[in-house]
Amino acid sequence: MARELRCADLIPGCDFVAQGTHDSEVMKKTAEHAKRAHRMIAIAMEVERKARAAIRDVAA
Repeated sequence: MARELRCADLIPGCDFVAQGTHDSEVMKKTAEHAKRAHRMIAIAMEVERKARAAIRDVAA
């Protein structure tokens, strides 16, 4: 089953959605987005923890 993270769950107003078959794939796409769109040089551990907790199964 596919997994996804909606950036808006962490940063209100952002419409980016990362999808992948595994959480690691979703996190890689999320980190790239955070660096590019939100100008985060590095992802803090607390932000990563919140992001991982926000990943969920894609509704069928």
